[in-house]
Amino acid sequence: MPEKLIDQRQTEWRRLEELILIAGKRRGLAQLSRSELRELGRIYRQAATDLAIARVESRDQRVVDYLNSLLIRAHGLIYQTESSGLREIGQFFRSEFPAIFRQTIAYSGAALVLFILLATFSFIATFRNEDFADFSYLSPELIQQIKTRQPWWETLNAEAARGAAEIVFNNTRIGLLAFALSIFPVVGTIRVLMPTSLMFGSINALILKYGMARELWSFMAAHLVLEFAAIFISSGAGLMLGMAVLLPGERTRSDALIERGRLAIKLLAGCLPIFLIAGLIEGFLSPLPIHPGFKVAASVMTAGLLAGYLNSRPSGQ
Repeated sequence: MPEKLIDQRQTEWRRLEELILIAGKRRGLAQLSRSELRELGRIYRQAATDLAIARVESRDQRVVDYLNSLLIRAHGLIYQTESSGLREIGQFFRSEFPAIFRQTIAYSGAALVLFILLATFSFIATFRNEDFADFSYLSPELIQQIKTRQPWWETLNAEAARGAAEIVFNNTRIGLLAFALSIFPVVGTIRVLMPTSLMFGSINALILKYGMARELWSFMAAHLVLEFAAIFISSGAGLMLGMAVLLPGERTRSDALIERGRLAIKLLAGCLPIFLIAGLIEGFLSPLPIHPGFKVAASVMTAGLLAGYLNSRPSGQ
């Protein structure tokens, strides 16, 4: 390769180095703008041609080695495999999801308050008049089992794996419904939370009247915190999306939906592992005939771990 051509190309080679350094600092090619990505591709192809010419014409092995090393670095950056995707997923669960939760905690809190109000209403109405349980999404069979003091939850012991799968599916369905129905602002979130909250209130009223509170709460203690936390976070995500439609602020509704939609989808994605863990605990640990203290301890431990995780911040923040 003639010295004159080397001098002409050096500026672009140095620019390729700069782009590689920028992209390699944090998130790979996501760090580059659209114009920089096009520039990277163009210079990379030209440098590959330069290397082929240098191998044939250049008497300076240092130029060949330099270009070879530069292209190896660029190739590794451009043709990253799924390992980069795995790092992105790890980064999301390690820091991005907790940060988004803290940023949008008001919506999860609103879902919690709404749940408490509906459950309290259902509890009082059922405690005063048991017939209200018929309107709280409780099946006649379940109501009869409570009245005859039959611990219906013990059936999970016989088929723990199947029970856990059904629980995970049902809880995840609630989270997805909360997101999907959020197109109807606020009303959609209420519609999703209503069955769970009314059932929760009515069941607690009935078990208190028929003396089953200790048995049922001993069963629910281990998994309740994680299960409800995931429901409130996913419902909050749906509520946030609905409020973007109802009250977009100074932005257009489409802009507000795009901005809030990205956050809502990430919140929902972050809830999926929580639903999974809660379902596994409910399917395998909760039905075990062990002392309730162990299940309460499990509940306290999972609550502490979840709180610490959601409040975690990368070092330096």
